Amino acid sequence: MYMIKVLYTLIILILLSACGMRDSDNEIKLSTLIEADFTFTQDLFNCNLNQNQSLISLETYFSKNIKKYISLSEQENLKVSIFFPENNSNITNFIISIISDKNHVGVKKFVDMINNDNFKNIAFCQFPIYQNRGLNFKDGLTSSNLYLNAEILRCKFNEGYNFGTFEIAINKFINSFRLIELPYSISYLEDNSEGNSFIWINYFYKEDYQKILLDNWIGNSDSLEIKNEFSENATCIDSKKYKSYKLL
Repeated sequence: MYMIKVLYTLIILILLSACGMRDSDNEIKLSTLIEADFTFTQDLFNCNLNQNQSLISLETYFSKNIKKYISLSEQENLKVSIFFPENNSNITNFIISIISDKNHVGVKKFVDMINNDNFKNIAFCQFPIYQNRGLNFKDGLTSSNLYLNAEILRCKFNEGYNFGTFEIAINKFINSFRLIELPYSISYLEDNSEGNSFIWINYFYKEDYQKILLDNWIGNSDSLEIKNEFSENATCIDSKKYKSYKLL
């Protein structure tokens, strides 16, 4: 009788252990089913100024053609911005950003229009239209500033991690940031140019944002904990700072 009780106990323990493993597996599987609530698409086109061309040439080009570009952007509901590298007195490269509502055709119309207007005489751009799906984790703010400070991070999820697991760390980051008096917004883009990758864009609305972060957030316990959670979920390939200028 004693041996039978022991046997029953072992069977129950094995079953409970198996159930626990299944629960853990289910949590991982469920996280893969969680998708971001995408609300827009965004294309980022890398450009390089041609030799003997400058930002003055770029500004002159857009000023000359701005009316028809505004007309097209209004018809197709496009938001066009240009990202210039920060703290660079001799700018030779920049990014054209186009936000749309899954409007591949509208983005192509804009690209075709500037190509027809010989934009290639000013700069060489790569124009693959990936329609990266995006969402704002924190809504953008209205600002009277001509330029916004932006930081673009290109990252890749680590093996076994995905948006479902990453969202927890993101929410902790936003909750922690609420304690800092720093106006900002965040965009998350699903990078369609490379599998399992994403683009993270921080927008800061104060010129001294780096000092505010250094004095009030970087180095404290919350910051270090969130950084570790981010690193556990994803590896960021690079991080670059820009001045974002709204064109259309």
